[in-house]
Amino acid sequence: MKYPESLLSSDETVLFDVHHHPVVLWWPVFLTFPFVALWITLLFTGSIFRGGAALIAGFAVLAALAGFLAWRALCRSHANLVLTNHRLIYCVGVFTRHSREIPIRAITDVSSSQLVLGRIFGYGDLVIESASEYQKAPYFNLPRPEELKLSILEQVRDTGEVAASDDISSVAEKVALAVTRVQPTQEIAALPPERPPLYSEIVDQIERLDRLRGKGSLSDEEFRKAKESLLDRLNKEQP
Repeated sequence: MKYPESLLSSDETVLFDVHHHPVVLWWPVFLTFPFVALWITLLFTGSIFRGGAALIAGFAVLAALAGFLAWRALCRSHANLVLTNHRLIYCVGVFTRHSREIPIRAITDVSSSQLVLGRIFGYGDLVIESASEYQKAPYFNLPRPEELKLSILEQVRDTGEVAASDDISSVAEKVALAVTRVQPTQEIAALPPERPPLYSEIVDQIERLDRLRGKGSLSDEEFRKAKESLLDRLNKEQP
């Protein structure tokens, strides 16, 4: 069962939609094989287990195990981990649905782990760390966890680059508005050719700071404080 497209926004695109690995069905399967072996052994070796009652009891247990397996398979088909270009969604539930969402911009780290069997059969766990309400969100028994982790990190990076670009444009607009507010009504003398206008200098500095943030030399908080300081300087130094 795929995540309903009706729950997506108009500009939202699904990047992956996965269910838990089939390993989540191992428990009913694990119970079935030893029971069948024990049941057949008792039917052919123990006289007290012969007869119609033993056969009926055995089939009843097999039916219960089959129902257990079917229920686990149904639960698996209704559990989705979905990555879109806006958010990470975990939705689960057959009759009642429960979902947990983390905005892409709030994700700060993604880690994966695989034990020996996980590496052999291709499943593992993901842990998403974020600055949102759910600071650590674990997701267990997922297929190809390394590939899922890379997809999430790539989307986080792409979203950050778009946000940084929008941020620079917003800062440039704010700087231009600040300069407009402090411009005198009369004609002003041209600045010396060796020195560019103040607002151009500040925009250049902010762009250089943003490139440092992109390289990891500055944190988002350091960039924000530096940007605010430059804008304050602009407002103070204009005549």
